[in-house]
Amino acid sequence: MVIRRREFDHTLAPTADTIAAFWSKVVRSPTCWYWTGAISAPDGYGRLNFQRDGRQRTVLAHRFAIELEFGPLGDGVVCEHRCHEPLCVRVDPAHLIRSTQSENIRYAVALGRHAGAALLDGQGRTRYERSLAIREALSGGYDETRLLTAKLDAGRDQDTLF
Repeated sequence: MVIRRREFDHTLAPTADTIAAFWSKVVRSPTCWYWTGAISAPDGYGRLNFQRDGRQRTVLAHRFAIELEFGPLGDGVVCEHRCHEPLCVRVDPAHLIRSTQSENIRYAVALGRHAGAALLDGQGRTRYERSLAIREALSGGYDETRLLTAKLDAGRDQDTLF
């Protein structure tokens, strides 16, 4: 039995097919453009994996979107979600911008979005659970009611106060 290994290559450029596959996993709402492919735990961000010629690359979906717009990002460049939506891949000043890690943290802290290592969504769910709910809500395409329910619903395990 021959075991083939793929080399991880963060510089592997996407093909036209990879780009088409990426956009096939994006649902556009009037505001955010939601990634509906693979989601990583515990952060709830979208992930994209592609491979060619024995090499493979795994990249955050929102970083992939920024790279499609601006080309490869240099060292120290991160992607900042201005819309506060981990699954958003819309490159736009109100949604997703190039930034630095320190600016990204500063922005998150100023808005009360950064609470140390806590990855909760404010509804008692992890960001991963929230992202899964959003992906499921958008599985049939954009539906405003289903999306809002997924974003705001604390889940069936959350009891009411009264």
